Amino acid sequence: MKSLKPSIGLFPLILSVTLFPLAHAEEGKPVSTASSHEEIQENRFSRRAIEAGIWVMPQIMYHQMEQGAFKTFGGDHRTIYYYSQPMTWKARMVTGNNNSPYIHTYHDLSKTGPMVLEVPATTETNAFFGTFLDSWHKPIIDVGPDGADQGKGAKYLIVPKGYEGDREGYIVVEQETNKGYISFRSLTGSTSAEDMKKHQSYVQQLKFYPLGAASKETNIVDLHGKIYEATIEFDFNFWKAANAMVQAEIVRQDEKAFYGMLKSLGIEKGKPFEPDAKQKALLVSAAKQLHVEMMDDVVYYAPELWPGKSRWTLPVPMEMMTTDATYIAPNWNDYQSRGATFYFYFAPPASLAESKSTTYIKGALDAKGRKLNGSHDYTITIPADVPAKRFWSMLTYATKDGTYIRESNRIGIASNEEDIVKNKDGSTTLTWSSDRKDKVNCMPVIDGEEFFLLFRLYGPEKAFFDKSFVLPDVQRVTK
Repeated sequence: MKSLKPSIGLFPLILSVTLFPLAHAEEGKPVSTASSHEEIQENRFSRRAIEAGIWVMPQIMYHQMEQGAFKTFGGDHRTIYYYSQPMTWKARMVTGNNNSPYIHTYHDLSKTGPMVLEVPATTETNAFFGTFLDSWHKPIIDVGPDGADQGKGAKYLIVPKGYEGDREGYIVVEQETNKGYISFRSLTGSTSAEDMKKHQSYVQQLKFYPLGAASKETNIVDLHGKIYEATIEFDFNFWKAANAMVQAEIVRQDEKAFYGMLKSLGIEKGKPFEPDAKQKALLVSAAKQLHVEMMDDVVYYAPELWPGKSRWTLPVPMEMMTTDATYIAPNWNDYQSRGATFYFYFAPPASLAESKSTTYIKGALDAKGRKLNGSHDYTITIPADVPAKRFWSMLTYATKDGTYIRESNRIGIASNEEDIVKNKDGSTTLTWSSDRKDKVNCMPVIDGEEFFLLFRLYGPEKAFFDKSFVLPDVQRVTK
């Protein structure tokens, strides 16, 4: 038999394999092959669940908002939901404010066809500020004095992409999804009983109906006084919601890799979602891990506004402003930041990048960089010269779900409130505690639970934009 001798060219390769194995767990040690096939498959399943879960997060948020309204208050894709009074803790929707009542719709063009929204003109006492959005929370067009109708009122026509029907007399809102929503805030002089009556009458002028409908009669439902659960559930319901949205929505052609991940989890358009007991357990575990990641992102994923001077941050990364809230650029798709954003946020305006009517900043750390936690008391003194033309407000939210502190009787404090207590120099000292007894300007928190803050400037002025104004840090109080 002829002996086999390696050629000169092959010898270095054999030598390299002998002396330097192709795979290492660490230098000098080969990769372990102890993991069973089952363990490898489970790890892959869990890994895909985490990434697919982050990607689909905005859709889950939409689902929770829509279904929370339908299940609690009735109505359907042609209903207008609104708050007749400023929101309380019972409004379990993420990072809302209690200074201007909200108005929402949740439409599905695949069920109704094109929809018409008639918006009244702005009056001396009332106006709407808001946005039409798709189910990924992509803003399409703004409404009101700073929007497409410039406060003159209009008929808006919501249509699917590629619509070629009647457009005459309408401001057309073209969306790339089946589902979408309208989120307005009702701007009033104050939250007094008299101004709330004017707000209620103004809302009743809205009309919402399918194009060509014989009647413009509109079902307008008041959400005030009932608990409206609209936050994300991090258990098996998370995946049920993901499946519901995959079945209901149009596939995003440029993001099919994520649909492939969901397919490997048993979620595929046109097919039943029937995971076995082992898969359910893995999905629930992944949902819990996702929750931990989202809570961490609330605290850390956005940049500081005044580095080295204050711990306050932007509410979201700058990429949200530069991509119209899509987090998609020509060369990348930041689905992680998008998922984190729509864990605790909804309804960005179409004019987000240049909007100067309201500015938000977020606080989740104290002066020493520690997470805010209801196990401690905190304080901050707001300077007298806050550069806000109208007023400022401070609201408190639970990190675990992004909404108001449950059963709180003071979810926020604003500079235009009659009962706010100010210092002699015009500054205002606010406090947070799980025990409000004998405390002034105090917002309650829950012992042992993390929370974060949003400081809003209504009508922000030059000193904010040129950063000559700096909001001081929140200080932990030694008990």
